[in-house]
Amino acid sequence: MSRLPKAVRARLDELTGDGVDDGVGGRGLLAELKADPGPLGLETVLTEIDKLGQVRSIGLPAALFTDASEKLIAVWRARAARQYPSDLRAMAAPVRRTLLAVLCWVRTAEITDGLVDLLIQLVHRINARAERRVEGEMIAELRRV
Repeated sequence: MSRLPKAVRARLDELTGDGVDDGVGGRGLLAELKADPGPLGLETVLTEIDKLGQVRSIGLPAALFTDASEKLIAVWRARAARQYPSDLRAMAAPVRRTLLAVLCWVRTAEITDGLVDLLIQLVHRINARAERRVEGEMIAELRRV
């Protein structure tokens, strides 16, 4: 974690509510970060785009964990995902920041993949509606003739 700038470490600490007095602060983002996308729709796509922007604003380097094994990353991500913010706050700062950095780093890729899937599903839904509409108009035109 010494490779991370001080500002990035501070933003990671904010995820668990460290130094946040408003009662919501980073806790909302941490819960949001752990959550899966909702049902298919424009609102879900916009929410996921916002979530991705918030995670990227933390400022983690793209190559932060490229030297670590995928198995280790998966274990750390799972551990971070099942912790409550209070449990994370109770951990030593280097451990907490490592777990949160892994969670954010992995979730960035997962959210991006999820957004692509949502957009593909949305396009398919739009195409299906358009096809039904065109077919309906064609059938109505044929009935008139």
